[in-house]
Amino acid sequence: MTATVDLAALRHNARILQDWAGETELMAVIKADAYGHGILPVARTLRDEGIRHFGVARLAEGIHLREQGHTARILVLGAPSPAKVPHYVDHDLDLTVSSADIAAAVVRHARPGAPIRVHVKVDTGMGRLGLSPEDVSAVVSRLTQTSGVHLAGLWTHFATADAPGSAFAQTQLDRFQAVVEDLDGAVEHVHAANTGALLTIGEPAHDFSPSLIRSGIGLYGLAATPELSARLNLRPAMQLTARVTQLKTVPAGTPISYGARWQAPHRTRIATLGAGYGDGYPRLCSGRATVRLGGGGCPVVGTICMDMCMVDLGPPDQSPATRVERGDEAILFGPSGPTVYDVAQWSETIPYEICCGVSPRVPRRYVDPKEESESALHAAQVSTSEV
Repeated sequence: MTATVDLAALRHNARILQDWAGETELMAVIKADAYGHGILPVARTLRDEGIRHFGVARLAEGIHLREQGHTARILVLGAPSPAKVPHYVDHDLDLTVSSADIAAAVVRHARPGAPIRVHVKVDTGMGRLGLSPEDVSAVVSRLTQTSGVHLAGLWTHFATADAPGSAFAQTQLDRFQAVVEDLDGAVEHVHAANTGALLTIGEPAHDFSPSLIRSGIGLYGLAATPELSARLNLRPAMQLTARVTQLKTVPAGTPISYGARWQAPHRTRIATLGAGYGDGYPRLCSGRATVRLGGGGCPVVGTICMDMCMVDLGPPDQSPATRVERGDEAILFGPSGPTVYDVAQWSETIPYEICCGVSPRVPRRYVDPKEESESALHAAQVSTSEV
């Protein structure tokens, strides 16, 4: 089983999103191993594309990036443990202040010679992390009056930005704008927009000076829905494939997999693939999904197992059964279909979960058609010059 990541698609998506954002810079959200795509290769590619700001969810992710030589700005979006505030300074990481307790811990650990960079999080309606709008002014005042604290950002997060025309998203934006206006102070960056807000709310969601757009799913060529992704010419960056590990012909009535819930309706060729829910291929896809194999779509039959799943190739003397051999590669999802959206629909979830759920045990293969074509051109030029 292999997850192939197209780095050229990643670069393409970054350029598309940056064009859409205009003068506003992107913050590349690469938490959860870059949504399953691989945090280090993704970070390197996006840094080379000119992105200067990155977002992760946890302190350990930020430290890992620093230890691997990543020098751009990194904001840890999750709430920090007060006792671990010094680690943010040690590794030059931006810290989210989401409560008065965290603000107090920042003040306690502040040292003039090693400023702590903080982004104050405002809860405008997400109900997850953040200060109430009425508490922001006092906390910001305390932070800015403390030597050794640098107010690097003020931010919020939308709950319904993926829904075009959401009245609640507008309410959140209004609340945040009121906080920004009330502070009327120098903040390095004010940021509210994510990919969804960029697509549905547009410029009002990042009409702050200066601002950032926190782009996650869009960088990987996806959005919350196919309809949203259609608004931009994004290219999905991941394809998930699995090899045929066994082929067998079974008579009519033969049960397949756990629970014997599916039985062959006639003499049938069954392909077993080396992919299961232990790899991140959802068990809920059982009896719902199709894979691309033998030149067409083939249904997944029987219950998906931890390490394997079974595919119906139809009658053994007909296509696609006659075109499939042991070792052939089946596409579970990819740009040519089935898509991540298809797998998400079959498993009753969202595309984010499908990408993030691809197990670490699945090897990541990185391809870059642009570099490959340039290498081929260079090789041809060298060959010609030698002649």
